[in-house]
Amino acid sequence: MRGFPSAVAILPGVLNPIWIRTAGEGDVEDLAFYFRTLSCTARYYRFMGAVGDLSARARECLLPSRRPDFFTLVAERREHGRSAMIGEASYGYDRIEGRGEFAISVCDRLRRHGLGSALLGALQSRALSLGYSDLFGETLKDNAEMRILARKAGFSFGRPSDWRAVRFDKKLAG
Repeated sequence: MRGFPSAVAILPGVLNPIWIRTAGEGDVEDLAFYFRTLSCTARYYRFMGAVGDLSARARECLLPSRRPDFFTLVAERREHGRSAMIGEASYGYDRIEGRGEFAISVCDRLRRHGLGSALLGALQSRALSLGYSDLFGETLKDNAEMRILARKAGFSFGRPSDWRAVRFDKKLAG
């Protein structure tokens, strides 16, 4: 991370502080590297299928021409003397649905420690600050961790657009 801009420390008690920040177009290479560090299963769940070009996926998350209703948050911490991405959450307002859609991932070694909840909370706060109050996500049916995270965050489950998936929706309170 370049100079720790507006870092928010989360997960108290961990040896290396963790922070969440908004990613920019200069983060494409780091985000692509982060995607490569995910296990095959985690990548498959994050993108709901096999993915070939992770650099292209990272660019899609961080395109400079995107409007303010699209954003990506990254979680980072210091590792080996430099900042390392350990999680990400992307948001895009779907004009057809009239609500925001999100995707989220956490590095394998830090799952089940609250980082996914922190990323999802930060994403919800940012969406609300932009004036968006409806949020949805989809995950593959066998992704139990994401279903548990969504349920704990107050999402209700509904009919997905894809037979392989489950959908969760939430009306954000302002």
